[in-house]
Amino acid sequence: MKTRDRILTASLALFNEEGVSGLSAVDIAAALGISPGHLYYYFKGKAEIVSTLFTAYEAELALVLDGAAAAIAKPDADLTTMEIQLRILLEETHDMRFLFRETGALVAAFPDLAPRFRRVMSAQYGCVVDMLTALAARKKLKAKAKLIDALARQVVLGLSFKLLQLDLEGDAGAPRARVARAAGRLAATARRAVLAAFATTGLAP
Repeated sequence: MKTRDRILTASLALFNEEGVSGLSAVDIAAALGISPGHLYYYFKGKAEIVSTLFTAYEAELALVLDGAAAAIAKPDADLTTMEIQLRILLEETHDMRFLFRETGALVAAFPDLAPRFRRVMSAQYGCVVDMLTALAARKKLKAKAKLIDALARQVVLGLSFKLLQLDLEGDAGAPRARVARAAGRLAATARRAVLAAFATTGLAP
């Protein structure tokens, strides 16, 4: 693995494990066993590392959202299809969980991240609205525009914070199990929000 990629991989692991605020570029260099000067050859500092990781997240998220759009466009797509796509989105959140554990602190320290966070949430919102609208058009979901808007906003918040909720509850299970539990809670939230519609599909809580 190239040194630049090693720095990014190690930084992501450290940020996810220990957070961003308490770490410096020197700490990252020490964890890698390289000199700070060697790290600064590739990155100007922690801010550039965080920004680069965010760029990678944006690229991965774009692929996942494209995949969700393709999945929901299939004639046999239903609410289970949507739940699968939400789980995939949660996996992306889990991989970059430091961004959502410290959103306020990150935006305060690196103001240029604020519009990028907004674009991410807007893209997620648009994807969820499109999925719900497609399901409603196929009579898989009984929901009008106002309910779809409210549900989409609730789901997007869940994508960002359901994993954090598990952290606060002391859930330190294996990553895949944590994502599965968070996805289950997110799906349950959605089902409760449109109980009548989900009940007709056999997916009622």
